[in-house]
Amino acid sequence: MQSSPYHFTMSPRLLVVFLLALLPFSSSCRDAQEKDRISRLPGEPNDVSFSHYSGYVTVNESAGRALFYWLTESSQHPESKPLVLWLNGGPGCSSLAYGAAEEIGPFRINPDGKTLYHNPYAWNKCMANLLFLESPAGVGFSYSNTTSDLYTAGDQRTAEDAYVFLVKWFERFPQYKHREFYIAGESYAGHYVPQLSQIVHRKNNPAINFKGFIVGNAVIDDYHDFVGLFEYWWTHGLISDLTYHNLRITCEFVSSEHPSPECSKAIEAADKEQGDIDPYSIYTVTCKKEAAALRSRFLRVRHPWMWRAYDPCTERYSGMYFNSPEVQKAMHANTTGLAYPWKTCSDIVGEKWADSPLSMLPIYKELIGAGLRIWVFSGDTDSVVPVTGTRYSIRALKLQPVSKWYPWYDNGQVGGWSQVYKGLTLVTIHGAGHEVPLHRPRRGFLLFQSFLNNKPISRKLVTLYQSIFLLIMIIALLDVVMSSSEDAKEQKMRDMILSLPGQPPNLNFSQFSGYVTVNSAAGRALFYWLTEAPKPSDTKPLVLWLNGGPGCSSIAYGASEEVGPFRVNPDGKTLRLNPYAWNLDANLLFLDSPAGVGFSYTNTSSDELTVGDKRTGEDAYRFLVRWMERFPEYKERPFYIAGESYAGHYIPQLAQLIVNRNKGTKTPIINLKGILMGNPLVDDYNDNKGMREYWWNHGLISDETYFELTKWCLNDTILFPKPNCDNALNQAFSEFGDIDPYNIDRPACTKGSSSNEWRQAWRYRGNDECVTGYTRKYMNDPNVHKALHARLNRTSWTSCSRVIRKNWKDSPKSMLPILKELLQAHLRIWIFSGDSDGVLPLSGTRHSINAMKLKTSKRWYPWYHSHGLVGGWSQVYEGGLLTYATVRAAGHEVPLSQPRLAFFLFSHFLANHSLPSSSS
Repeated sequence: MQSSPYHFTMSPRLLVVFLLALLPFSSSCRDAQEKDRISRLPGEPNDVSFSHYSGYVTVNESAGRALFYWLTESSQHPESKPLVLWLNGGPGCSSLAYGAAEEIGPFRINPDGKTLYHNPYAWNKCMANLLFLESPAGVGFSYSNTTSDLYTAGDQRTAEDAYVFLVKWFERFPQYKHREFYIAGESYAGHYVPQLSQIVHRKNNPAINFKGFIVGNAVIDDYHDFVGLFEYWWTHGLISDLTYHNLRITCEFVSSEHPSPECSKAIEAADKEQGDIDPYSIYTVTCKKEAAALRSRFLRVRHPWMWRAYDPCTERYSGMYFNSPEVQKAMHANTTGLAYPWKTCSDIVGEKWADSPLSMLPIYKELIGAGLRIWVFSGDTDSVVPVTGTRYSIRALKLQPVSKWYPWYDNGQVGGWSQVYKGLTLVTIHGAGHEVPLHRPRRGFLLFQSFLNNKPISRKLVTLYQSIFLLIMIIALLDVVMSSSEDAKEQKMRDMILSLPGQPPNLNFSQFSGYVTVNSAAGRALFYWLTEAPKPSDTKPLVLWLNGGPGCSSIAYGASEEVGPFRVNPDGKTLRLNPYAWNLDANLLFLDSPAGVGFSYTNTSSDELTVGDKRTGEDAYRFLVRWMERFPEYKERPFYIAGESYAGHYIPQLAQLIVNRNKGTKTPIINLKGILMGNPLVDDYNDNKGMREYWWNHGLISDETYFELTKWCLNDTILFPKPNCDNALNQAFSEFGDIDPYNIDRPACTKGSSSNEWRQAWRYRGNDECVTGYTRKYMNDPNVHKALHARLNRTSWTSCSRVIRKNWKDSPKSMLPILKELLQAHLRIWIFSGDSDGVLPLSGTRHSINAMKLKTSKRWYPWYHSHGLVGGWSQVYEGGLLTYATVRAAGHEVPLSQPRLAFFLFSHFLANHSLPSSSS
């Protein structure tokens, strides 16, 4: 908006008088705002980080028309962010029901219709203050005391009332005066938005700093919308040649709001031919419960864009929530006691709509000439207001192209297409339906971000691998670890997991996965999966989980079978929630390490033949440093390393690197507080000794075999036994019979099992191959790869790499010197053992701890879990710095066989509390 041409000066005395006169008014504004403030919505999450307000603004005193609004301020620095008004269409549909509750608002409604969860791609996240308006009167909570208003609403009055609303609302919220202001919406708001924009532009109210508008799948021009609609139906195989012909003849030159009987008949024929699909998202399954009502509504309103019909099941959640008296009270809604319930769309308003101009193109031309920013976007699977009609309408404007039609990218995938014109930008969103932010929330978020930044959507968003490669090249050139914070944020957003195939609905935590390059020259990149804690996750520590092998995947075991948020179902296609997931207490970071394991890869084939402990530790450290550049919120956060089995090497070695690199640093970026190891390989001599003792004492082997093991394996390494030791081990395994050495008290899964699978059990994890098979099937699904942003450099994903295990190079015989060093650095160390593990049994771990000759602080005692039963036994050393605990009836993977006890132990470790010695 242009500033006023008038200029005057004011004397200091007059200025004081003027300011004093404003004081009562300012107080009145504050009072009005506070009256509208929402203190808390029923069922909202506990960690809401923004202010929101809702209430009424009267737009016509004599008729008693009042419009209802909901303002959700930006979650970060709202005072510096623009204001965006969102309008839904219909006509007659609620912006609360769709824009706020299903698309861009901060919350989504759970199926119970009572509780809310965070929308990870809400447009008020760091970008804008969102103002949702139910318009016109008669829609949603908005009302009129003049009944006839509901039967005579049309475009003109809707725009005029919306403008009156804005003027009065800015008086109630004067802090938004002169702030950058935009109008956004979709569907029939393709009329509302430009018409209101025209009024705002013409009125030139200096308080309203109007910059432009953005509309999605918008009704723009009846003729072109009709031509594009019928063409879309036919080219997508939805209708017959005959129906297409009849539609072209009877409908192209009539009003969409008032079609002729012949046109209505042709549309009914088209609807019948389309069958039971969702016209708002043609590749999305409809909700069967409401399918009949959906088709009835589609026909009753004469033209499909008048009603949003995507997944009526979702609509029911809104109806339940907003009709709750508690919700209405919290939102200061329905204060006059409406005679009808809140509905997503008003039948009366929609069916009785009065004036509806045939075209918005003249308004577009006027506003383009005024230099306003105008963006139009289309989800390309919407058959209600399809992209073809929008393209025809824009073509009719005869604008000068600034760029050619080009594909834009999201995370290395085509996100849609775009073309920039002089005065207007068109963007399509690939795979999205009528409600783009509902079907493709991330892409909708990127679109909105580009619009606010007034930058064309990226021709090619740098892919995950390319961005890391560029980042590492910069690091190599400068010889320091550095990155652009904006690039890191963008990379983090690309790593966000939107949804995993078969995952349960309504997750209350965020998850990310992707790659971090740890050696650019060799092309080594490690794959991670971060599952954050439920909000507020920023108060929880970060825990890195490592599995061993060496050569086994932390995604396969730690994440999918033990401590992660999901378990893979037997069908290998769907997931279920793990009720004892460790991310309930911490943010969990799973790492496939070293390169060549799981989804981690190297472009240098010899890497898999030369890897060992040293390189694994160094690459893991480099990963952490670079990962924290991408996730800077975890810098200086309490950090722990956890894992099991051969990670008894990985964990102390990585911890040692961190401690040494942190020396002399007051506030280290990697704020390592402690390590937690389960059934770990710690010391070859003591582990060998304890193993044969365990086997013999549990009746698994003969006296002769025990003596052979004692004779030949006394000083052998665990990973590389000499031939005589190897023969003794083979004899022991033959005596085991068909048991699971990883959990000797549980029956083994015989489906597809082979003795070679766990021959030398510590080499390959073999606990319940049935479970491993579920994970293997799931992780080999290309859809899972896509959702995880993972790539596969081999024919199939495997839980363990035989190549890496067979060719493992350096493996020190003992970690005890490193553990002593870490204790001297006052690092918290907890070690636990499942007492049914015959692979790395508790007897070997106890021998190793005894070999360190530590001072006992609390003698061996039974510990009790929350049910008052013995959970295992424990002993505390060195004033609480080191704790050893056994877990009763647990195998090699303690969180798999005893998830409740493992979670109990983990919680006490994080709290630095000894396990309870009393059942009370």
